[in-house]
Amino acid sequence: MVRLKVGSTPINTTDLSVSWPNNPWQGLVQNAVTASKVATLNADILDAGGCGQLIEPTGGILPANATVILVTSFNFDTDLNSFGPLTDTIYILFQNNPSTASGHFANSGAGLRTLTISFGSCTDTVTYDRSLLIDTNGATVAADGAIVLFNPAGVPTYINNGCSAPVPAFTVDAGPPVLNACAGATLALSGSAQGAQTVLWSAPGGSFSNTGNLSTNYIVDPSASGNIALTLTATNSCGATVTDVIMINIGNGVVPNFATALTLCTGSSAPVLNTTSPNGIIGIWNPAIINNTSNGTYIFTPNAGQCASNVTLNVTVTNSIVLDFATAITLCTGSSAPVLNTTSPNGIVGIWNPAIINNTSSGTYIFTPNAGQCAGNVTLNVTVTSSIIPNFATALTLCIGSSAPVLNTTSPNGIIGIWNPAIISNTSSGTYIFTPNAGQCASNVTLNVTVTNSIVPNFATALTLCTGSSARVLNTTSPNGIVGIWNPATINNTTNGAYIFTPNAGQCAGNVTLNVTVTNSIVPDFATAITLCTGSSAPVLNTTSPNGIVGIWNPSVISNTSNGAYIFTPNSGQCAANVTLSVAIQSLSFEIVQDCNGGDLLLQTFPVLQQSGDITYEWTNDLGNIVGNDSVLNVTDLLDSTTISEVFPLSYQLTIASGGCSETKSTKIYGIFCGIPKGISPNGDNKNDAFDLTGLGVKELSIYNRYGTKVYGRTDYTNQWSGQTDNGNELPDATYYYVITINTNDIKTGWVYINR
Repeated sequence: MVRLKVGSTPINTTDLSVSWPNNPWQGLVQNAVTASKVATLNADILDAGGCGQLIEPTGGILPANATVILVTSFNFDTDLNSFGPLTDTIYILFQNNPSTASGHFANSGAGLRTLTISFGSCTDTVTYDRSLLIDTNGATVAADGAIVLFNPAGVPTYINNGCSAPVPAFTVDAGPPVLNACAGATLALSGSAQGAQTVLWSAPGGSFSNTGNLSTNYIVDPSASGNIALTLTATNSCGATVTDVIMINIGNGVVPNFATALTLCTGSSAPVLNTTSPNGIIGIWNPAIINNTSNGTYIFTPNAGQCASNVTLNVTVTNSIVLDFATAITLCTGSSAPVLNTTSPNGIVGIWNPAIINNTSSGTYIFTPNAGQCAGNVTLNVTVTSSIIPNFATALTLCIGSSAPVLNTTSPNGIIGIWNPAIISNTSSGTYIFTPNAGQCASNVTLNVTVTNSIVPNFATALTLCTGSSARVLNTTSPNGIVGIWNPATINNTTNGAYIFTPNAGQCAGNVTLNVTVTNSIVPDFATAITLCTGSSAPVLNTTSPNGIVGIWNPSVISNTSNGAYIFTPNSGQCAANVTLSVAIQSLSFEIVQDCNGGDLLLQTFPVLQQSGDITYEWTNDLGNIVGNDSVLNVTDLLDSTTISEVFPLSYQLTIASGGCSETKSTKIYGIFCGIPKGISPNGDNKNDAFDLTGLGVKELSIYNRYGTKVYGRTDYTNQWSGQTDNGNELPDATYYYVITINTNDIKTGWVYINR
């Protein structure tokens, strides 16, 4: 969706055009379908506690100063694009686009996205960086619900309120769902709210420093225990309210900061368990003394009155300590080998076998700890190598007399040495040997220098053109980098000719000649367009045109299932041009969609794509009787027109024909139920007191609170839930999540609001 603001003068939507970042502008639509969508959204707004409304423009006129929302498809899902408790009047426009599968912004990846909206007399353009879009957690990840807000200067702000319309949200967030505190403690609370006029904190006990501010201090009752629910209630300009709750757990709030793990060797001296933690908590241990012969857990229990929790120490008794010697080294042949230390860095004493490292061959050396140290053996792997290769380039080409590079005496990988010869000659080819200085375990390297008097510019030397065709521009730089001029400088497309490239001076390069042949051009006289029905027999593509041009087709076989372009490429030497055959596949690919309008169940077919000529519709029932001849079948009116009591499910078939092609599809209906309530008001006034799903054929209903806890469930449900838990307790006013399984095993989910 796109939200915009009309200026001080009314504007006409007939002048509207949009340049989307992705997909073309398809104009506006305003019909019974869009009216039904708007009616559903307005009902949702009322159910959510809003007092605003959405309206479509009358006569296409948007009034001055109007707020407008443009939706990219009239088939958008109203359940997934809630306007919530809207408090303003907003004009809504729908693009005449039946598909919601392809987005108009394409926000994955990186780069700028630009949107331009024009009403003829006025135009506005905004640009944003799609890599800066955020998710609901504030991370820069393109996600559902991402929103970009622009100020009058066109500066973007990136937010994400989840999957909802781009209108001010009505939400409240008290803060973390659970806090731990001690009795008598003071908690600093900082809530947040959107779309609220007033807020109010409340609790069954304790006190607030200011109940009407989002940020306040809460003092826990000194005698409190168990759990305390703090509620933040927000009220909007329509008088509707939403709430959020923080659950305060009254308990031990300080954790004694003892170590929680200890490893000992069997029989070693165990440390004494201190009865005061480093952060000052006093208590007792159970057991009180560490056993140095077996693993165990030791629980510290703080003395009463310190608001502190228990801590567990896990003691592992083992018979092995891992020695922290290095386990691998590399030496150069004959270099000085390190002495093997008989004490490890972590203090284990022992002996090596062999005791001295051999600097002439690779080998393994085993350290065995002295007895009584609770430690195991360690193996050192020694690799002795004879050479490191200096990573100089090994080949160089120069032109005679050109400036030769200086030979560096230090290789890129740090080997220092000398070259012989020490200076490169720019008059003759030769070899130059680098010898590393002693003690670096490095080998010699040879540089082969080639001195030449000519580089050939690697232009093509022949070109064939058809008479009058567009001649390519002669590039003044060859692919291998030689710069020069052509004579003539421009190719003549009417006559044969030779074109000579002369390199600029100082490049060690020779001339090149391009021979151009100009000949006549013939157009193969194939048909350029045909239309087929899906699945019909496709003609064979002839490889010789009626006027005798021979070539190949790509693709070589016509597909009878999808549109396509087939390119004929003449064989070389015929001076003939390519020809494209456009194949259109006539399909009546369609879907039957069940929808509701004014309480009536409708079977609708849209879109019918790629049709040509007149379209006919024929609906039949289970008995084969024709029951309709339009794109929409009103099942409610059809069933009401007879005295027969039908037994569900019922089947209906639709055959669509156009341009000699036809397609038949069927659908089943399991009832003519037309709406799931968005909210209930169980206040005993017999109006909307229960969650009424009568006629939907509900197999099972489950209700969950905002924490995901199931609070109510029933099988074979009709209208038994009036805002109570499974044990009959009254649930608080809030939004609850439902999962409905109907008798066809289809699952419907959504939100229902309790407002007493």
